[in-house]
Amino acid sequence: SSSSSSSSSSTPEQQDSSKKTERRKRVLSGAQPTGILHLGNYYGAVRNYVDLQEDQDAFYTIVDLHAITVAHDPKELRESTRTTAALYLAAGIDPSKATIFVQSQVRAHSELSWLLQCATPIGWLERMIQFKEKSRKLRSQPADDDGEESAAKKSVESVSTGLFTYPVLMAADILLYKADLVPVGEDQKQHIELTRDIAERIN
Repeated sequence: SSSSSSSSSSTPEQQDSSKKTERRKRVLSGAQPTGILHLGNYYGAVRNYVDLQEDQDAFYTIVDLHAITVAHDPKELRESTRTTAALYLAAGIDPSKATIFVQSQVRAHSELSWLLQCATPIGWLERMIQFKEKSRKLRSQPADDDGEESAAKKSVESVSTGLFTYPVLMAADILLYKADLVPVGEDQKQHIELTRDIAERIN
C-alpha cells in the first residue's frame, strides 16, 4: 500500500513544474496606425498596455488591414505603421515582455477572416451600429463637384465592403490568439459580442 501511495502523490518539484506550465491570461489589443500618440491615447490605452504586459501574455497589434477599409494613402499608411510601432516602444511597451506586430504581416488574420465571413450571416453584420454610423458619415461628405449624378455616385461608392465586414476581421484577430482579455472602447463592444456569436456558430 505504501508503494501505491507514493506513486499516486506528486513531489513538491512536480507541483512547481505544473504551476510553471500553466498558461498566463492572454491579452490582445490593436490600434490603427495613425502615427500620432497624444495624451488621450496614452492615458486611455497605452498606459494600460504597459501595465498589462507585466502579468499577462500580451499581444499588441497595429491593425493596418482595418485601416484600409476607408480611403487612405498607401505610402502614408506604411510610414504611420512604423511610427506607431516606435511610439509603442517609446511609451514603455517592452518587446521582451510583449509581442508587438503588424497585422498584415501575419497572413492568418486575413485567411481566418475569410473563413469566418463564409459562416457569418449578413443580417448579423447589418445590425452593427458602428458600420451604420461610419457609412452615414462617408456618404454625407460633399462630392468633388456639385453635379447630382456625381453626388449620387459618391453616395453609393464611398462605402467599401471591407468596412461592412470589418467586425469579422476583428473576430478573426481575437479568435486567432484565443485572447482572454480584449480591451476595447464602448463603440467596439458590439463587435466583441459578434465575435462570441461567430465562435459559437463555427464550433
